[in-house]
Amino acid sequence: MAKELFQSKEDDKEDTGPLKNRSCTDIICVLIFIVFFGGMGVLAYFAFTIGDPWRIVNGYDSFGNTCGRANVAGVNVTSNFAGRDLTDYPYLMYFDPSVMLPSTLTTLANFDTDAGASIETTMMVCVKKCPDFTYYDGKAGEEGEENSVRNYMMSRYVSKFKEEAQDVCEYDFLQNLKDDGKLDTVGTTGLTAATFNYDQVYITNMGSSGPCPKYVIESEPILNRCIPMADKIEEAISDEDTYEEIVDKINDILGTNVSASEVMQYAMSDVMNSYREIAVMCGASLVISFIIILLLGWIAQIMIYAIAILAAVACIAGPAYFWYIWYTAKQTLDEQTFQLQSQIDNVETLMIYAIIITVVCVIVLLLIIFLRSRIGLMVTLFKEAGFMVMRMIVILFTPIVLALFIIAWAGLWSFVSGYIYTAGTATDLTFERSYNGDAAALATAGQETEITMVYYKDHDYILYVWLYHLFGLYWGTEFFLACHEMAIAGAFVQFYWTRDKSKVHFPVLTGIWWVFRYHLGTVAFGSCIIAIIQLIRTILAYIQNKTKDSGSEIVKYLLMCLQCCLWCFEKVMKFINRNAYIYTAFKGSNFCSSCKKVFGLLLSNLVRVGVINCVAPSSSSWASSWSS
Repeated sequence: MAKELFQSKEDDKEDTGPLKNRSCTDIICVLIFIVFFGGMGVLAYFAFTIGDPWRIVNGYDSFGNTCGRANVAGVNVTSNFAGRDLTDYPYLMYFDPSVMLPSTLTTLANFDTDAGASIETTMMVCVKKCPDFTYYDGKAGEEGEENSVRNYMMSRYVSKFKEEAQDVCEYDFLQNLKDDGKLDTVGTTGLTAATFNYDQVYITNMGSSGPCPKYVIESEPILNRCIPMADKIEEAISDEDTYEEIVDKINDILGTNVSASEVMQYAMSDVMNSYREIAVMCGASLVISFIIILLLGWIAQIMIYAIAILAAVACIAGPAYFWYIWYTAKQTLDEQTFQLQSQIDNVETLMIYAIIITVVCVIVLLLIIFLRSRIGLMVTLFKEAGFMVMRMIVILFTPIVLALFIIAWAGLWSFVSGYIYTAGTATDLTFERSYNGDAAALATAGQETEITMVYYKDHDYILYVWLYHLFGLYWGTEFFLACHEMAIAGAFVQFYWTRDKSKVHFPVLTGIWWVFRYHLGTVAFGSCIIAIIQLIRTILAYIQNKTKDSGSEIVKYLLMCLQCCLWCFEKVMKFINRNAYIYTAFKGSNFCSSCKKVFGLLLSNLVRVGVINCVAPSSSSWASSWSS
């Protein structure tokens, strides 16, 4: 009965088995595949030449230097602080934590056109260790100190530098002041001996561009960044909006709530303490899954009929439960003298859900009743599949090999992505810093207002590079999946169509040989179609993300509809591709011919295909839940 799925009404009436004398299919697609991934190799070469992923791992300061590394100044970069050896400075500290991980000029600097194109820029420096103290304007007077609030910040920075060699200011700034003798009169009690106000000439009144920060918050090194803890931020920041902004930015980096950062450490500790139990559970799940697959030939009938019975029971119990919930809510609402509109809406919503679920369940129940005779076909197929798996035990390990290949490909892709992401050009950013001090005070302090920072400017064609690179990820991943599907199909058609099973030798290896010797073009063709759909869906998701804050509900609705249609289209194409790979493994035809033949076979066997594809996923889920 199962063989009928491979038969057409014209030329496949005889059980001739898989094609023996094969020829290469879709050769042009192989050439396109080779050229495309050759281009990815060229792209990777140039990325390796100009990129530096250590900027992602360690972070980089406001002068283009990577923390924890010996740096070389970029071409045409004039900043005095560029090209510093920061081997002993592994952590990146932000003068203003509300600006995190800048990558372009738009996030590094904010242009204020109303103020004459002035720039508010946050300085970032690499430090030997993250600050273990919290200082902010207005904290003066504690511990018996009598220094003024205005001088407090610089006084504390200087004290930390002199007593503990902790420098949180611009590179060499405090050391230069010390060498010039300007710190000799500065102690822990303030700057009372100074003839000018240090805070007004060394701390900017716009932005946080230095040379010293407006405030310092006790931080912990996370991902080589000095990340302030939530309780310390709340202590230092009185403005609720600013506090929320800083916390949100840090959340974007950590992917978790800052106030729960300690939970991350506890979670990692729990994993390390219980890794043996986790490994045992994973191994046990794998073994149980293998046992279920091996016993599939004997338990297929029990499993499928059990699923059918459970589905029928669920189709009866599900609507009954929802109608009961609706009835209870309706009775409660009727008993109330005063009824809120929200309560009425809730009852109506429950009724709509109950109607929808009832209709769906009635349809499913009718299908189970009227198609019960077709379930025998599935039992036969499952039994045959189980017996074939027992005779080709190696086939159980092919998903593991596939997973290793995909993991390796994703790792290589991510590695190259790090270089592409950091392949920008170091560019000077010169601007005037703004201080509260007047010109005389600045001159007395020897403080220059102009400073040159460095940012990395993306190349003009970077968007196209990322689209090319992303499409390569999708195509490569789908290519591996397609090779696996066709190789497995080749092994099964050999075994199934051979009456004397002793004559079948190494069917899995033979299936793999067929793929790489004859049908690479076919799998490249099919996987390219899926990759194109996935790329379009990714671009559409990007547009959705950019327009999520727009006020147009029509645009949001249209984008969601398009995304839904593309998702359905991708599922349909994957289903057709999978069956086309099976037919190619069987008859050795090219991709288009296989799709045409498969489409006709599916149309002529709609009921059988529907039953198999409805119950088979349920069987797989049942087996997975049992093993876990």
